[in-house]
Amino acid sequence: MSDRLFFPLAALAAAMFVLLALQPWAERPPSGPVSAGRGDPQNILVAGRELRRFRTGEMGELDFSQTEDGSELLRITRLPERPYADPQSGPHLVLAEDVEVAMESREIEVIVEARSTGDLAADLFEVNYQARPGLESDWRAFPLTRDFTAHAFTWTTPPNGGELGYDHIGVRPLADDRTRTMEVRAVRVRAVGRKTPSPG
Repeated sequence: MSDRLFFPLAALAAAMFVLLALQPWAERPPSGPVSAGRGDPQNILVAGRELRRFRTGEMGELDFSQTEDGSELLRITRLPERPYADPQSGPHLVLAEDVEVAMESREIEVIVEARSTGDLAADLFEVNYQARPGLESDWRAFPLTRDFTAHAFTWTTPPNGGELGYDHIGVRPLADDRTRTMEVRAVRVRAVGRKTPSPG
């Protein structure tokens, strides 16, 4: 084979291998921090495929399933020997800077649609909004039933102090002496109060 034919064919083959590796046509689930994008950063809904933005943390176990209508659900499993206080240690959402700025220094509402599921279904679950370590809503507990129910709490967030970072929302079933499971259909966080002006 002449060089005039070999090198173009080699370049074409290399390009095909790169294309196959990148798979630009493949559908990729959402990942990374939750951002408003072109939407309203004061009213964020995480549902459907957006639930795949949940991170496991060091203590988490996450599974995803689809309902008959094609919507996605998140299953969270917690082992009893895995106690933790930091929301980032278990299943959690990371909120991007645009959401942090929209939510800071005001009353917000966090709403989680959840239900118990499985043979070792959880009776209770907890939610925690963390602005920064040491500045959080603390874990708020709610009862679970076999039907999806919306559970909400309000909390006034602190000012960010000029240091942008990430806010976190932790969600976990309560596990006493046995493994416990729950399912999440949606998480919404929205501003319900006016922003408090920074002093000075």
